[in-house]
Amino acid sequence: MKKTLVSLLSLLALSSLFSLTSCQKETTGNGTQFRAEMESRDGKTVLNGTALNWVRGDEVAIYGTTGCGIYTAIPQDPATVAILENTGSEPGDGPFRAFYPTLLTTDGATINLPATQTYVEGSINGFPMYAESATNQLAFRNLCGVLKLHLTKANTSITSISVTANAALHGNFTISNMNGEPVLNHAAGGTNTVVLSCATPQTIADGKDFYITLPATFDSLKSITLTTDDGRYCIKTVKSTICINVERNTVTEIALGENDLNFVVPLPEGALPGLFSVSATQLVRFSQGNLQYQASTDTWRFAEHQYDYVGNDNANIGPMYNGWIDLFGWGTGNNPTNTSTYYPDYSIFVDWGINAISNGGGEPNTWRTLNSAEWLYLLNSRDNASAKKAVGRVDGIPGLILLPDTWTAPEGVNFIAGRNGLINNSYSLSEWAAMESAGAVFLPEAGRRWTTSVAYVGEIGYYWTSTPYDAINSCCIYIEGEIPIGYSALSLYNGRSVRLILDNE
Repeated sequence: MKKTLVSLLSLLALSSLFSLTSCQKETTGNGTQFRAEMESRDGKTVLNGTALNWVRGDEVAIYGTTGCGIYTAIPQDPATVAILENTGSEPGDGPFRAFYPTLLTTDGATINLPATQTYVEGSINGFPMYAESATNQLAFRNLCGVLKLHLTKANTSITSISVTANAALHGNFTISNMNGEPVLNHAAGGTNTVVLSCATPQTIADGKDFYITLPATFDSLKSITLTTDDGRYCIKTVKSTICINVERNTVTEIALGENDLNFVVPLPEGALPGLFSVSATQLVRFSQGNLQYQASTDTWRFAEHQYDYVGNDNANIGPMYNGWIDLFGWGTGNNPTNTSTYYPDYSIFVDWGINAISNGGGEPNTWRTLNSAEWLYLLNSRDNASAKKAVGRVDGIPGLILLPDTWTAPEGVNFIAGRNGLINNSYSLSEWAAMESAGAVFLPEAGRRWTTSVAYVGEIGYYWTSTPYDAINSCCIYIEGEIPIGYSALSLYNGRSVRLILDNE
């Protein structure tokens, strides 16, 4: 005679989640049934009282000796319990491995946590669960925890929220057992960021809760980015002195109020975040790096990093060269490989910004070169100008550091204006990343070119302005040693660096 449901429950109470016996599943009516119960904690439904219940039609994948069977849930009372009815092929005999939702796995061994989750009002969509048993009694265990983000008093609507950590948040994972608790182990693929996407923008004027499923992230949460329906964003970075843990089977709550949410317009492609005054009325952003050109493909781009430069390879300049150059004669936006020493060839300034920059938005006439008056205002006349410039090193590369009009030093990183900057302002790549995120600009000492001869790489930096000085010279900004900044007239045909800017409208 078959065991009754009561006797099976009694047996289950005496066994752990991962202990296996040699029973087979029960069969009733039109097919095989399983009984599925959600995990509880401290006598409450899991997630600190946030109700997670079975919904009619929920699908569960159950793997056994002959493969996978798909089952649908019929909620019971309480709704944390469901009867699972077979809808197609059966898994055979136990031991059984059950997964919710069905898309969690395709092989019954490795699970895949998605990169994008879908917002559900006051709940969680497809919270991943797992059960392992030799019988038709499935005690599901939660595989993840939940980050509950409570937003209050913000006059905007949210379209997406992304969470970034120091560990993988999506991709392929395996499941192991530690003291009766299921543990996720990242196996392959994915990144350290997951996104909660709202199909309809969610207004938060009166407060709103957002639930994001995460694998356990012990002391690794880095940042939360909120994006609004009008394209603005807000990044909240977790300080190194604060530890935020998302544990399995729990809710970790973070509350952000009106004073925490500083939504800003997204940066144009290729632009750095800092805003700099170049006159009493004009603000600009610098490009992400010095301008570069590839003659063989007629392609313009910005260097990937502010501290990057081509250096001695500029000697290969020519109309068929398939490498990159970044030292240009004055005003050669229409003839970047010009090495002539005939001054009339440079008599008309053609701004490099007339060209489409491949990683700067890809549209012509977007960027431009500062004139000499704007450079001098930026360096000497804006508010507190002397405290916002100094030489320094990034990963050993010397150059000029400029701070934006509004500056807050990143945690654990210092900046000292004035001389001795090569000693005082020496940054690792990670430290400079923090400086750059806060708005700092770096102009590397990339040297100069005279026809096809390159010199002073890593010793002096020269940057063109758009202002002519006379028929044979133009105005140039230079950096040398401990001299924070210089201003000079240099021969038009000399190859110098170009750092373009974008007007802040």
